[in-house]
Amino acid sequence: MLSTSPLERKLQLSGIILILGLVVESLCLLGHGPIAFMLFVGLGGVLFAAGILVYLYSLVGANAETLKQ
Repeated sequence: MLSTSPLERKLQLSGIILILGLVVESLCLLGHGPIAFMLFVGLGGVLFAAGILVYLYSLVGANAETLKQ
């Protein structure tokens, strides 16, 4: 269940993206061959990096909002 707070909602979204990236990477470890490696690096890496960037952006955005007040 998503929270009503904007910061908590962004943190939950980044957590979901990170979990999806980890699931993709773990499923790719079961496969063998170049396609599994490309999915591991491509899709898993992009999801993992996107989750980290959303997390960092939400922290910076929350800090900027507290400074305005």
